[in-house]
Amino acid sequence: MDARRFLESLSERVPAESLFGESSKIAFDLTGDAGGQYTLIIRENSLWIEEGLHEDAPCGLHADHETFLRIVNRQENVLMAVMMGRLLIRNQVEMIRYARILGFM
Repeated sequence: MDARRFLESLSERVPAESLFGESSKIAFDLTGDAGGQYTLIIRENSLWIEEGLHEDAPCGLHADHETFLRIVNRQENVLMAVMMGRLLIRNQVEMIRYARILGFM
């Protein structure tokens, strides 16, 4: 599974009740041949993905596509990836709120 398919599949895998009252945007800047730029939008008990980076996203993630896939497939520890500089997170407090939804924990 590539990163885009993983992000798109979140809308099917994440129960709407776990998003109750949540509203945010998370920008994903993934480098490499299979990378891309996406924004995950969480609003009104649902989530969806859009192409490109939204400037108003309060949270962002930058990583190599392969690193991102290793993290979501639990082959690499997210904290180690951050400490080693392979995963950069803008606004870590916001990202922690959604870590389970994203498959980081």
